[in-house]
Amino acid sequence: MVRKLGKIPGGKVRRLEMVFSSTQPALRVTGVTKRFPGVLALDRVSLDLYSGEIHSLLGENGSGKSTLAKVIAGIYVPDEGSIEVLGKPLKPVSPADAINHGIFYLPQSPNLIDKLTVTENVLLTLRSYGVMSKVKEVKGLVIREAQNIGSPIDPEAEVGKLSYTQKQVVELMKASLLGTRILLVDEVTTYLPRSVREKFYEYLNRLKSEGKAVLLITHKIPEAIEVADRITVMRSGKVVKTLERKEFDIDLIRKLMFENNGLSAYTAEGLSVEHITKDEKAVIRLEDVWATDESGNYALRGVRISVRPREILGIVGISGSGQRELSEVLIGLRSVERGRYYLDGVDVTNKGSKVVRAAGVGFVSEVPLYYSLSGDLSLTENMALVIRDGGLFLSLKSLSAKTREIMEKYGIVAASPKTQAKVLSGGNVMRFVIARELEFARKALIALNPTRSLDERSVLSFISTLKKRVRRDGLSVVYISESLDEVLQVSDVIAVINNGKIMGVYDRRTVEREVLEKLMVM
Repeated sequence: MVRKLGKIPGGKVRRLEMVFSSTQPALRVTGVTKRFPGVLALDRVSLDLYSGEIHSLLGENGSGKSTLAKVIAGIYVPDEGSIEVLGKPLKPVSPADAINHGIFYLPQSPNLIDKLTVTENVLLTLRSYGVMSKVKEVKGLVIREAQNIGSPIDPEAEVGKLSYTQKQVVELMKASLLGTRILLVDEVTTYLPRSVREKFYEYLNRLKSEGKAVLLITHKIPEAIEVADRITVMRSGKVVKTLERKEFDIDLIRKLMFENNGLSAYTAEGLSVEHITKDEKAVIRLEDVWATDESGNYALRGVRISVRPREILGIVGISGSGQRELSEVLIGLRSVERGRYYLDGVDVTNKGSKVVRAAGVGFVSEVPLYYSLSGDLSLTENMALVIRDGGLFLSLKSLSAKTREIMEKYGIVAASPKTQAKVLSGGNVMRFVIARELEFARKALIALNPTRSLDERSVLSFISTLKKRVRRDGLSVVYISESLDEVLQVSDVIAVINNGKIMGVYDRRTVEREVLEKLMVM
């Protein structure tokens, strides 16, 4: 391995670069084991990653994929095993150690400071790793790198006001400007709409053509097959098998991931809902609602929707069409500038989330550790937050028992109810929030991209359970998603949102897909 400092074309900022040999793995992981209290997260895992390769690490939620990436990135220290870069031992005890060896970890949740601008975040990262730079230079590099990635971004924009897609672009800028040679991509595409994912795939292939190594961590089988040169399947903390491209087969991979452990059972029942009675009164009703985003621009423009008992209203649109703001209005987190919000006939406009939650409205968001959970609290303590919202008081013993009950019912992998939420994998965090909110919701459920971090089996399980709650208990659901396929599968009624406006509302049984697609992009 040869280390050198090179100039970025067109700029004076210097970045770390490495020259890798193609005759041996850029990265070799051998017999790595990692334990957490009560959980064996990695069990003697071995993996080779070569330069000029996109290698997909595939597995269901909780299989150990992210834990392995964090061990390589120096976030976790392994209990056993070794890591080598070009045959030389690497013992990263911090992310800085990994970065100094050309390894960059791209997390599912961007690691940025919201109050700083894009340029300031990038500048801070460069200086943290000894790369001397000036604000003016970095600003120009941000513009250039964003264009290279295929997603232009304002270098003066405050990060907290960016979409999650834009934040991931900033993370990619950091990786690129640091001269990363081994990129660990941890479920990043989970939060990206299809059009942006395709640009991201192009970017990864460009890195591959430059001789860099990419480890793409995902639970989406079609994504792995589409992008990867090789696929390694993990299950229960172990490597099951590594497949060459000629061996790729979706049924084989599904079998390796799930070991025939009941996936088909979720597709056999609970995926249809009796249509609602037309004369029932709406549980949720928005009348001409206008709301602004963080920049003061209108994100919702005269929205009118209604949802009756035993009805799932699916709302679909491309990323940034007002979905997040709509979900926040419905749960009481965002103020309404004009219009009214009625919940079971009661005007709750701008009454706040406490009033909405007390009425029995659950909320599942795409980013649970931002909206719904405290990572530093235990699962039991996070359960207590919902019980309190519901106006109930239970003993710690009862809360712990209830938490353990839903862990078992929904297959949440954690050592105990005392486990901190932040220790769980992304999929298990989402499963816990879904379980808690489905148990809590008495009147309605608001769901914003609820399946993005779930594997196939968990998605089917969630949809099945949701529809049972709708049919059995009369739950009303607003299901907001960027996936048209998912909305068509889940919903009774479908609305299209575009630029903050509801473009039309349709019966799922009769609407043509092409009609919805045109409204999404017009």
